[in-house]
Amino acid sequence: MMRTEAGGQPADDIGRLVASAERRTYYDAMSAQPAEHHEDPPDPQRILRELPDRERANFLAAYREALDGARDPAGWGHLRRVLRLSSGMLIATNRPGFYEAQEAALTGTGGGMLLEDYIRLRRTQA
Repeated sequence: MMRTEAGGQPADDIGRLVASAERRTYYDAMSAQPAEHHEDPPDPQRILRELPDRERANFLAAYREALDGARDPAGWGHLRRVLRLSSGMLIATNRPGFYEAQEAALTGTGGGMLLEDYIRLRRTQA
């Protein structure tokens, strides 16, 4: 079998092939990390332990419902969503001022405005 270069021409010598490969520039960095990274779903024990007391009952109810549904493989995605959302809730509820901001948003006592009013205001200014 005859060795050929990339262009299909016969290689007179293996050195030309090696030199050709060495001249190529590679811009992509190599990594020892796997190409795909699959995170485990958030740990329900950690979520339960770190959630404020007032959030635990809601988490447990949603978790148990999703867990029952996950007995069927089609329900596994819902369980993962519940764990991801609960993990996000854990982060949010542990930030200072979360409950005050939530109350202001729910009662409409914050300093903001309705989206429709903002859009109307922007149109009149344009």
